[in-house]
Amino acid sequence: MMIYSSPKKILVIGATGQLGRLCLKVFSGEKYQTLGTGFSRLSSGLTPLDLSQEGEAAAVVSRVRPDIAIICGAMTDVEGCESSREKAFQINSKSPADIAREMKKIPGGKLVFLSTDYVFDGTCGPYDENSLTHPLNVYGESKLKGEKAVLEASESNLVVRTTTVYSFQAGGNNFTMQLLKRLSQKEKMLVAADQWATPTYAQDLALALENLIKVDACGIIHAAGSDFISRLDFAREAARILKLDPSLIQGLPTSQLKQKAKRPLKAGLKTDRLQKAVGYLMRGIKEGLRDFAENLGKSPVK
Repeated sequence: MMIYSSPKKILVIGATGQLGRLCLKVFSGEKYQTLGTGFSRLSSGLTPLDLSQEGEAAAVVSRVRPDIAIICGAMTDVEGCESSREKAFQINSKSPADIAREMKKIPGGKLVFLSTDYVFDGTCGPYDENSLTHPLNVYGESKLKGEKAVLEASESNLVVRTTTVYSFQAGGNNFTMQLLKRLSQKEKMLVAADQWATPTYAQDLALALENLIKVDACGIIHAAGSDFISRLDFAREAARILKLDPSLIQGLPTSQLKQKAKRPLKAGLKTDRLQKAVGYLMRGIKEGLRDFAENLGKSPVK
């Protein structure tokens, strides 16, 4: 059972990223005392933390002593992980292991680690929490090793796997932001026609994390959108809802995209356990993209 001071002290690691910035908003108000760390795009009020530097993460956690730490920060550049294997494992495995060790020293401490469907090989997705893992690339390998370290440290810790996370984020580089930028400039965009996943709206994911923490979920839970769809069809639906030209999107098989890292083709995640834990399913792409479009109308694209 978790023991908390009131309000709960939340540490969001990687608070400048797509999900981390939303977690700062969700975990706000009188119920939480929320602190964040950042590396790129570091803003005022955030604690500097470079997960690639050994010992830094453990030092921050030891100093802050949060009730709950949420690791949103990661090396998610799949191609970059292939080129910089050691750095990928430091950020995605070693630092989470160090954080888990420090959180174990805190009475009632809980660690939430964000992971990915890339821990699977993509031969028979979507996958549930009991499916056998078999990563095809360094990114997936490093995240799987991070998962194991977090779960071995404490039975109260939580691994949340997700996939294809998107949202409107000015200056961001998620798939929909890349699509928006290129198609707005009348540039063609090559998209894998044979990669399938369950795209996840970042706002929904942040809320799911809050609800999972409220019910003290532990172990592994999949949190993703409710639609199993190809990357190409997702791109076309995004273009339609954002009133962009879908003819600029060219679908190609993954084998022709000349990517260094192998990709799981039929990936994606089943979320039955999430529904049982929090009582609902996350939104599909139409609802998520409509909300994306509304946020786009409120902010200029940079």
